[in-house]
Amino acid sequence: MIAVAVLVIGLLLILAGLASARIPGRATFARPGIDRSLGTSNPIRAFVLSPIHPATWYANGAIVLGLFTGIVAFGVIVALASTGLTILLAGVGVLFIAAALEGSRLVARIERWRVFVGETTGPLPHPYRPLHGGLIAALRAEFLDEARWRDLLYVGVNLPLAIIEFVVVSLVWAVSLILLTLPAWYDVVPGALLFVDLGPLASHDAGVIALRTGLGAALLPVAASLSQLVIALHRAVVSGLLCTSESRELRHQVETLKKSRSAVLDVEASELHRIERDLHDGAQQRLVMLTMDLGLAAERIDTDPAAAKQLILEGQEQAHQALAEIRRLVRGIAPSILLDRGLMAALASISGRGPVPTVLLGNLAPGERLSPATERAAYFVVTEALANVAKHSGAKHCEVRCRRDGSRLVIEVWDDGIGGASVGPGGGLDGLASRVGGVDGTFTVSSPPGGPTLMRAEIPLAGTGAAADPGASGV
Repeated sequence: MIAVAVLVIGLLLILAGLASARIPGRATFARPGIDRSLGTSNPIRAFVLSPIHPATWYANGAIVLGLFTGIVAFGVIVALASTGLTILLAGVGVLFIAAALEGSRLVARIERWRVFVGETTGPLPHPYRPLHGGLIAALRAEFLDEARWRDLLYVGVNLPLAIIEFVVVSLVWAVSLILLTLPAWYDVVPGALLFVDLGPLASHDAGVIALRTGLGAALLPVAASLSQLVIALHRAVVSGLLCTSESRELRHQVETLKKSRSAVLDVEASELHRIERDLHDGAQQRLVMLTMDLGLAAERIDTDPAAAKQLILEGQEQAHQALAEIRRLVRGIAPSILLDRGLMAALASISGRGPVPTVLLGNLAPGERLSPATERAAYFVVTEALANVAKHSGAKHCEVRCRRDGSRLVIEVWDDGIGGASVGPGGGLDGLASRVGGVDGTFTVSSPPGGPTLMRAEIPLAGTGAAADPGASGV
C-alpha cells in the first residue's frame, strides 16, 4: 500500500512537471543526466534521465546536510536566546541575545551555500548593518537590523522544514530502492526478512518479481524529481528570508543614488554660492575700482597728466590683484597642478605640506590621467582627510595610498593617531561620503578609539584615460 501511495504521488508530480515544465527557484522540474544540447529539452526525457543528473545528488546531499545543520543550529541558537532572555535583567543577557543573532547570521551563510550548491549562480545575501562606531551605535546596528532578525526567524522555520524534507525524500528513495533490489535479497536469499508488508506483491512468481522491479525503476525518477523539487522549494524560502531580490537591490541602489545625487547637488549649490560670494567680495570689487580709476584717468589725462598716470598705475595694481584672486578661486575649484600634471603629482604636492609626516604610495604610472570627475573626487578626499589628520588625530605618521584595483580607484589615508573618527550627519567626513557617492563610489572609515584610523574611498574608473582639457589649466 505504501508503494501504491508513493506511486500515485509520483504520478501527480509527473503531471505537474509536464504542465509547468518549471518549478520555483529557476530550476526545471527534472534535469537530465546528459547535456541539453543533445536534444534532451523534452520534459519527459528529462524526467526519465533525472536520476543520473548531478543536480539530483546535489539536492540529496543538501537535504541530508540540512537535517544536521537544522538540528544543531536550532539547539545552539535557541539555547543562547533563551539564556539571554532569562538573565536579561542582569544586563549580561544582551550579550547572549547578540551571540544568538550573530550565530543566526553564520547559519544563514551556511544555508545560502547549502541550498545553492551545484548552481552556477546564487542570489545576493541581504545587507547587514555594519558594527562600527561606539558601543551604542554597535548595539543599535545589532538589534535594529532587520536582516539579522530574519536570520533568526529562518533558524526557527528551518528545523521543521528540514525534518519534513528529509523524511519525505528518504521515504520515497527507500521505497524505490527496496522494490528495485527485492530480487537480490528477497527472492534469491531464502528466509530474508521484510520490514514492510508488501501484500499481493510478496509473491515469488516471475510476473510479480518483474512488476516489483518495474515499480522500483519507475519510482527512481519520481524520487529524483522530488529531491530537486524539495530543494528548489527550500531555495525559495532561503531567497525570501536570507537573500535580497533583484528588485529590492535595485530599489536600494536607486535610493542610494537619489541620496548621493541630492548631496552632490547640495554641495554644488554651496560651492556656487561660495564662488559667487568670493567674486562679489573680491575680484568684482577690484574690477569696479579699476573701472572708476580708468574713468577718472580719462577725465584728467588732458588737464592733469601726472594724476591720470597715477590713477592708471593704481588701476594696473587693481587688475593684478583681481587676477590673483581669480587664480586663487580657480585653484579652490580644481588646483592647476591637478589639471596640468594629474592626480599623483597633485597628491604629492599636498602630502608634503602638512604638519604630520606623510608618505605617498601608489601604483599609478607617472603622468597617468583619469577622468576629471575621478581625479577631483580623489584629490578632495585626500585633502579633507589630511586636514582631519592635522586637526584632530594627534598622529605622528600618515600614509596616503592610491592604487588601481581592477575597475576602481582605491584611495586610503591611514594615520597612527588617537582614532574615534566617524561619519556623522553634517560633518566633514559625511561631506566626503556624499562627494564619493556622487561618482557612484563608496566611502568607509575604520577608527577605533586609540587608533589607528583608516579612511578608504573606492571610485569607479569608468571613462578613465581621458585627456585633460588643455584649456582648463587655469588662468
